[in-house]
Amino acid sequence: MSSEGHRVAVYYQTQYDKSMASNSPFGHYVSPLPLLTLVTHIFLAAFHINTDKSIHLNDDPPEATKFTQMWQDLGQMQAQGVKVLGMLGGAAPGSYSNLASDFNAYYAPLRDYISEFHLDGMDLDVEQRTDISVIEHLITQLKADFGNDFIITLAPVATAMTEGSNLSGFDYVVLDKAMKSQIAWYNVQFYSGFGSLFPDTQYINIINSGFEPNRVVASVLTSPANGGGYISIDQVVSSAKDLSSRYGFNFGGINGWEYFNSLPDATQPWQWAQTIKNAMADIAARKRELEAKKRSAWTLSNL
Repeated sequence: MSSEGHRVAVYYQTQYDKSMASNSPFGHYVSPLPLLTLVTHIFLAAFHINTDKSIHLNDDPPEATKFTQMWQDLGQMQAQGVKVLGMLGGAAPGSYSNLASDFNAYYAPLRDYISEFHLDGMDLDVEQRTDISVIEHLITQLKADFGNDFIITLAPVATAMTEGSNLSGFDYVVLDKAMKSQIAWYNVQFYSGFGSLFPDTQYINIINSGFEPNRVVASVLTSPANGGGYISIDQVVSSAKDLSSRYGFNFGGINGWEYFNSLPDATQPWQWAQTIKNAMADIAARKRELEAKKRSAWTLSNL
């Protein structure tokens, strides 16, 4: 599956499911390994930059013992081609206002953790009012420190892509014009009252407004327990097939929030990724078959 389109991705925030029986004091460990061969990207959530300049992955330092197995599993997936990105920010405020107050001091520990844990990129989920200059500075510095292959994505709500309702406080159209060459794609949130992927007219409107489809990944909820605006996996599949048919391999793909309780079967959450991958693969196979028939017909007509 090309990394330039048809991405299948998940956010991985819940590493321990406390609702399941376990001998571990942290709860039942949710391994990402079943996602191997099913996803192209994993977004490890959520990194926070604290006021004391420490970095937390959710509620703990990234080097905490509870994450040792997770880092090993993610490294194994990276060795087999899956890209692992950190997600910075999200609903908890503070990371971006701290960067705004003293960029160098608050950026340095983040940079060091990215390097220590060999992250392939960062997803900037800006859900607090932030000046666009802070985001431009952060993107520029990440690229300077980690090179052109370091993947930078952002996670705006769907309405922000057409200059509507926005959680970030800056204009994404303006940002993209300034930083397009350094932003790989957008993980656009089609939920929480800011949009829906079914029907897929809002996604199509974003493309018609000027964004290339390979730079717009549709983020959806994998369970109604994860927020408002859930649509069923059957509806996600319907839109994925339609958008794959419409845009071919240029369709950016689907991202799920989040992995651990994904439906249709929360006890086997990788089935969500399998279903999404299959939906887009079916369309791709039919397209290849059709193109082969066209080439064969052209060859015969020119004999």
